[in-house]
Amino acid sequence: MTILRRAALAAAVLAGLAAPAQAQGLAGMEKTVLPMTTGNWVAFRNFDGKQWVYFTHLVVYRCGLSEVRYSLDSDALDQTFPLQPCDEQNPHALDPVAFPPYLALPLGSAEMIAVQVVFDDGEESETVRLAPCDVTGDQTCAVLVE
Repeated sequence: MTILRRAALAAAVLAGLAAPAQAQGLAGMEKTVLPMTTGNWVAFRNFDGKQWVYFTHLVVYRCGLSEVRYSLDSDALDQTFPLQPCDEQNPHALDPVAFPPYLALPLGSAEMIAVQVVFDDGEESETVRLAPCDVTGDQTCAVLVE
């Protein structure tokens, strides 16, 4: 993340902290935060003989989203990732049993994922393309693909 993007994110966070208390964290700031954190939208991990694709970053911001579209190894955006309903009182809480924040694929299945979010006002984000890091191994990692 560039210094300029970090400064913008810091300003957005401070603005959110100075705002009247609503829920907690950055709820309500999805349209500010998510475009600045595209490199974190999805992460890959090779573990236990599978390729895991984590959507955790997006799932945490689900209260400002109506849909997460994705496709593997194409730009089709022909699949949707299921989002847990928003809990306004605890917007960042996850139920990983009922709504796992990941896909479990056969090892080496995906060379790239294209992701687009639809905000709850209907605005669509740009399509973000991410690929596994060269040495993902047992750690989560992704790199932006241009």
